[in-house]
Amino acid sequence: MSKSLREKLHRFLSRDFREQIEKRDKLKKLMGQMRKKQKKLEDELASEYDPLLQEELRTKIRLLEEQRRKGLDLLKVLREERKG
Repeated sequence: MSKSLREKLHRFLSRDFREQIEKRDKLKKLMGQMRKKQKKLEDELASEYDPLLQEELRTKIRLLEEQRRKGLDLLKVLREERKG
């Protein structure tokens, strides 16, 4: 068995590797849910006429955008760790 194949097999069977995959999958699912919620809020904002409610919706949208950005950064780190 070649060294690279052995390393790949070890990483695949490693508990840490499996946990990392589970974490990545959960994060992807959560990111999808957050995107749906953000889209819903954006639709509500488009049909809202009250300035106070508009500002509240904008704040929630900005918060979700920031959380999603952090999640994407974390996914990128997990992807790089997997390769390395």
